[in-house]
Formats: sequence, C-alpha cells, structure tokens
Amino acid sequence: MAYGIHPSFDIIGTAGSELAGKRIVLCITGSVACVRSSEIARLLMRHGAAVYPVMTESACKLIGPDLIEWACGYKPITTLTGAVEHVALAGNVADKADLILVCPSTANTIGKIAGGIDDTPVTTVVTTALGERIPVVIVPAMHEPMYRHPFVLENIQKLTKAGITVMMPRIEEGKAKIPENADIYQTVCSVLAGKSLLKGKKILITAGRTVEYIDPVRVITNNSSGKMGFALAQAASDMGAEVTVVYGKGSVEPDSRFNVIRVNTAEDMKKAVEKELKSGSYDMMFASSAVGDWKPVEMSREKISTRGNKKLVLELVPTVKIIDGIKKKFPKVFLVAFRALHDLPEKELLSDGKRRMKIADADMIAVNDVSKPGQGFESDTNAMLAVTKEGKVTKLDFASKYDIARRLLTIAEERICRRR
Repeated sequence: MAYGIHPSFDIIGTAGSELAGKRIVLCITGSVACVRSSEIARLLMRHGAAVYPVMTESACKLIGPDLIEWACGYKPITTLTGAVEHVALAGNVADKADLILVCPSTANTIGKIAGGIDDTPVTTVVTTALGERIPVVIVPAMHEPMYRHPFVLENIQKLTKAGITVMMPRIEEGKAKIPENADIYQTVCSVLAGKSLLKGKKILITAGRTVEYIDPVRVITNNSSGKMGFALAQAASDMGAEVTVVYGKGSVEPDSRFNVIRVNTAEDMKKAVEKELKSGSYDMMFASSAVGDWKPVEMSREKISTRGNKKLVLELVPTVKIIDGIKKKFPKVFLVAFRALHDLPEKELLSDGKRRMKIADADMIAVNDVSKPGQGFESDTNAMLAVTKEGKVTKLDFASKYDIARRLLTIAEERICRRR
C-alpha cells in the first residue's frame, strides 16, 4: 500500500501561523514528564511548526515511538544510522532546524550536554546544534532533590552561560515539574523571534560592582557578582547585537565574544561609559552594575594600621550617579536602569522604580527584591518588574537570569520600534 501525506499534518496551522515555516526538533528523554511530549508537539504544530522527534532509549521505555509518530507525523529517531540523522537535522545543511527543544530533559541528559558528551541521539543532536549556533531550549523535569543537587545546578549554569535557554521547573509535590504547555510554547516563540531581533544593534552594558579606596589595600563597595550584566551580554549577543561591557569587580569570567572594558571606581565607570557613548553609535544601554554609593572624602596614601587603633572613623560623600547624566548628553540612547531593593511589597517596588526612572529620565527600569530566595546576589536566577516610561509594567516571573535578560531585551526593542 502506498502512503501519502501523514494524516496528522492536517492540524498544522489550525490555531495560528506564529511558527509557520519553522522546523523544530523535539528531543524527548526518559523522564515521566514525557507523557506530555505528544501534547507539546501538537501545540507547536497547531501554530504552524513542523516537529521532528528524537527519543532516547529510556524515553522509548516510557512512551511508544508509535505515539510520537502519530503526534508529529514523522517517525522518531531512536538511534543514529548511516543516514547521519543528527547532521540532517542540525548540521551545516540547507534545511536544518530552527530550534531544538529538549522536553523533558533529565538530570542525566543535562549533565551530558554540559560535559559535551553525545552518546544518545538526543545529546548528539544537541551537540551538533550548538556547534551550528542553532537555538536550544531545555526543559528540566526530575525529582526535586535531584534538581537541587549542586552539580545539576552547576550544569544548568554552564548551559545558560553557553546561551542555552533553560526553563525553570515548577516545584510541586516534591517534583521539579515542567512548565505548562502554553509557557513552553511562548518560550519557543520568544527564542525564535529573538534570534535576530537585535541584529545590527549596538548595546552597552555595565556589570559588576565598583569599589572606592579607603587606602591602597582596603575598599568599600556594593554587593554584585556581575551575573545579571553578563546574562544580558550573552542574550544580546545571541540575539544578534554587538555588545560592549563596562565591567567592575565580579565573579564572572567574561566571554571572548564581548568587548570588555575593566574599571574600578564609580568615576572610572562614568568616564568609560561616556567615552563609549561618545565614540560609538549605541542603540541601548543597560545600567545593571552596582555602582558604589559612597566614597571616603580622602583616601589614605598608606595602608592604615590597625595596631594601636580601636576604631576608625570614615567621612563619606556620595559618588557620581552615572545614569542621571546619560540622557542629557546622549538623548538617542535607549536607557534601561536597574534598581535592587530589599524586602518591599510589590506596590512599593513599583513606586520606587518609577521614581528612580523619572529622576534618571530613563526609558525603562528593571526592579527586583534581593531579599527573596533565588533573586539575590550571586544567584543564577531572578524575578523582576520591568517598567517603561509610558507606564507599561511587565512582571518577569522567577527564571534564569539569561531568560530574564532575553525578555528585558525584547521589551526594550519593542518599545524602540513603537516609538519610530
């Protein structure tokens, strides 16, 4: 009997055309959450995508390949053959995938991807895709203690640093469950839309913290790791932008993709920022650094001895407010301010953010409460309120800093486009 077009293709585009023409590889691993995989595949198809399934051996033990073939209309790849399926899907070929979605992903698969190990069809496809710079979205699902394992969290951090979008799981019933289908669909749309959203744009980012010297050895400073700033840099670069980072002190090792200017004091950062803005036609500036608020009236030329001194009295004066002068000197730059507050109700966070945005004449501000778990310093996750000058408030729920960064960049670009 001769077979024609698979009957399941008749649902493609029935709910919308947002993903029309997009080729998505759905990689399925051995988590019980794979029972949702057929639903997710059908949702993507209903919005126009062609979905090509790839399954690990463990996934095949939980759900049958026949079910996935019914859902997608394509026979799933369960082993690699002489047809070099990983290259056909994600290699340097004409009809390569637009996006790889690993959903669900076990801790085992996350570890293998982070370690560059490709001993399953799924990990080999992802390795190929990363080398070809194809966007990858990973959706972890596992028992909660496994998700909290420090090495698993370290591997997730490695993935986000590599530009992979990792969707944060829902922690319920002692399980790290995958997000709702609609959230996964929205993330896929966002990543695909943002792939070249910032192509040709120049973005300046401040990251880390500044220091002010008490003496040649000792400093006073603010708390900041630089992770949010470099998440912005990584996301902006992945979205096509040319990125320069003015970097104070921090725990992040800069990526070679970015032009990085190292600074120490608030005055150093101010001079570097203004020199860059004056010399280059920047489209946006994200002021995510934690600039020190105070400095000694006078720095001691010698190291202050603690011997014989029971106390040390410092007279401090405010440092320069870098963002307050940006729009006056460079009115065409879309300025995004950041505001870290502590233990305030959402209404007060919003009110304070709007006030600070107005003082700086910023186009947008991102406000977060660092007292909340996973939203403080040194964390790889965050949650924020994004507020534009026009009054639009977007709540960015708890997610990786990379994912938060992509959303902030998308909002900023949308606001610029609407003003044209």
